[in-house]
Amino acid sequence: MNATPPDIIFIPGIRPKPPADQQAFELSRCLRFALEKSSGVAVDASKLAAQLEVIGWSWHFYGIHKDVESDRAGIEELLQGLANPSQMEKEAASFGRKLGSFLYDFADHFPRLSAVFATRAMETRMHEVRRYFRNRNDEAHALRKMVIKRLQLSWSQNRPVILLAHSFGSVIGYDALWELTHLHKNPHKVDLFVSMGSPLTLKFIRNRILGARMAGAEQYPHNIIRWLNFAAQGEVTAQGRGMLDCFAEMQTLGLIESIQDNLGIINQYREPDGLNVHKCYGYLACPTIAAEIGAAIGEFSQ
Repeated sequence: MNATPPDIIFIPGIRPKPPADQQAFELSRCLRFALEKSSGVAVDASKLAAQLEVIGWSWHFYGIHKDVESDRAGIEELLQGLANPSQMEKEAASFGRKLGSFLYDFADHFPRLSAVFATRAMETRMHEVRRYFRNRNDEAHALRKMVIKRLQLSWSQNRPVILLAHSFGSVIGYDALWELTHLHKNPHKVDLFVSMGSPLTLKFIRNRILGARMAGAEQYPHNIIRWLNFAAQGEVTAQGRGMLDCFAEMQTLGLIESIQDNLGIINQYREPDGLNVHKCYGYLACPTIAAEIGAAIGEFSQ
């Protein structure tokens, strides 16, 4: 058993983010909070959370940082731990969220018609997603390179890796892992890949990720040992679909030990206009996710 503590690498999602060190600090607070709430997690929560490092790709993509203070009130409320889970479930199942989910599902199956009914937020996200996949001036490759270099650093030091990826960050992470397998021929593996609120289950995304036009083992990365996927109740980005439904062939081909989905967690992050079930801080503050991360850390500490 490897007694070396793992590196915890976090790939954030789309839209401008705070500076990487600031976001890492707030995410670490959320993870520490959740670990302390989790039962049976035999690890030092403060030490574990301090190992979290953010890949600050959004600065290179957008050229601006988000002010972390705009997230502060929601984070502080989240960390008070006073939310009512039953009330959160009701809000997550509201008619507005169900309508939003329907619109995203329709757009995924009929992208050319989506402009007819797309909200401004949907249009903005789709513009940014298409920009990534166009890869003009190799800008998407530059984002993946940030992930690749960080993973290579961990492996050069013989450190195990837990790779956390939120939202579109899971697409960047997946593509980086595919590149490492098929272009870099790197034999090392990520010990645990955790995707949260991921759009990798969407047809529009799966048709455009690296390897999508390949067949068999060439289609997938070979460097993930275990993949855990989480989606919150009311989450429209993930559309309630599981990774096992979409990437089961990775298991069949023996490329990965296991893929597991949990599509029913509660994301308790709240903004002034209501519950935001997609927010990264809410995912890291979820005891269910933290318990899995803590258990993985415990394995390397033995």
